[in-house]
Amino acid sequence: MGESIELGLSSTNGSMMTAEQKVALLKRLREMLQRQREKLQGYLVLLEQEESSISRGDADGLLAQVEMEKSIIADIFSLKKVIGPLETLYQAAYPGTEQTVPRLKAMLETMGRQVIAHNARNRTLLRARMDELRLEIASLRAWPRSPSSFSQASPGLVDITT
Repeated sequence: MGESIELGLSSTNGSMMTAEQKVALLKRLREMLQRQREKLQGYLVLLEQEESSISRGDADGLLAQVEMEKSIIADIFSLKKVIGPLETLYQAAYPGTEQTVPRLKAMLETMGRQVIAHNARNRTLLRARMDELRLEIASLRAWPRSPSSFSQASPGLVDITT
């Protein structure tokens, strides 16, 4: 992401900002919050796909989804780094008068809780699946095998005089 905050702000004090600067700040903050919402929505969809892969036992699909998950999480953290300073400026410029940003933030918090809950559900499913596989492997190891005629060497004499 590596985005810089370019709003043309000469001061970090919100009361010193012009109306244009305040509007630019508000637009930029809304844009960043909406991008974060989109990333969280994508993450929720990915978590549902992971749940399906876990249930089907699709290890390759799950591996690909975990790689995508890492990328989404990195993007979300990058967005949070950009949003933090913008929020500080926003709070100074709009001390409680603007309503869009608080609604977006509340939605993001709700989505964050959904992500955490879904992630926990996937971890539980994955643990259960791993336990099933361990039991299956253990049962295969303990499986009574009939002795093979090739598994034991039987002594015999070979006539080499002829």
